[in-house]
Amino acid sequence: MDARKINILNAIIEAYIDMPTPVGSRTLSKDYDLGVSSATIRNEMADLEDLGFLNKPHQSAGRIPSDKAYRFYVDEIFKSFREFHDIDASEKIKDRLLYTSRNIEDFYKNAVNLLASVSNCTAYLITPQKADTKIKRLTLVKIDEETALLVLIGDKGVIERYFLEIENISDEDFYYIEKVLNEKMSGIDFDKIESLKISLSDDMIRHGKFISNVVKIASKFNKKVSSIEIYYDGLTNILNFDEYRDLDKAKDFMSLVEDRDSLFQILKNDNFTGDVEVIIGSENSANLMKENTIIRAPFAKDFGTYGSIGLIGPVRIDYTRLVKVVKTFSDALTRGLKEMWGSTWQMMI
Repeated sequence: MDARKINILNAIIEAYIDMPTPVGSRTLSKDYDLGVSSATIRNEMADLEDLGFLNKPHQSAGRIPSDKAYRFYVDEIFKSFREFHDIDASEKIKDRLLYTSRNIEDFYKNAVNLLASVSNCTAYLITPQKADTKIKRLTLVKIDEETALLVLIGDKGVIERYFLEIENISDEDFYYIEKVLNEKMSGIDFDKIESLKISLSDDMIRHGKFISNVVKIASKFNKKVSSIEIYYDGLTNILNFDEYRDLDKAKDFMSLVEDRDSLFQILKNDNFTGDVEVIIGSENSANLMKENTIIRAPFAKDFGTYGSIGLIGPVRIDYTRLVKVVKTFSDALTRGLKEMWGSTWQMMI
């Protein structure tokens, strides 16, 4: 496609993103410095329609971009993708998320909430699936005579902490229990923990309930590290778009997002090929998503497994801004997780 057609197509897309009404040659001639006459613009628009880049709504002299046009537009954006790495912005977002988050769940929820607010779209986050398969070590710390801290460490670095009630366990017995449990659990596959049998000496039987609790918690740790969570926010943001003034259509969209299993099947991606992906309209597999765009990016790829953060909006969205926003949040999440995992309180995914 020659440069003149590209300039006219880009102008139509940007005009339609700004105002969802069919775009005519007169509007383009008046509002955009295209360097050609209105008649020439009309001829080029007719060619673009024949090529499948423009659609003509009924009873309108103007044109609107097709999904093919948006795909071309986005691909052109990605040719200059280096411009979308905003290190300063990602640092500010990272610092804000770390400051406002007490734990990893808060960190994810706050990220989605902030992305929904900044983008004015529906935002979502899929957590990384943990890669740990064994317990590397457990640590028991006696806080006081009634409370103990249990720390479980997976073989790939996942760490979880639990507070347990204790009763009449001496420091010597506590050390012994930790030693026995490490001998029995270290290097054991998660799926074998629930069936683990621990033999106790006669003088340790009185602590059997406490030891059973530790084993039970370790088996839950197994399930926790193999799970994937999905968070979303900004569900009602879709109502801000003209495309969703039809309340039945809006309700269908909201029902889909609120069905976490269906949403996960639509949004999951096991093979990111780039820093950011954009799925436009008819490129979506789910029928209810065929009038929407998904912009998503992976985070925490350095850790061997990764999550993704993204947004959902109508096809008519500001791609130039929002691709950059999603990439910036992805970078902020990765940086934030690195700091959290290096901190003394070691919150894990």
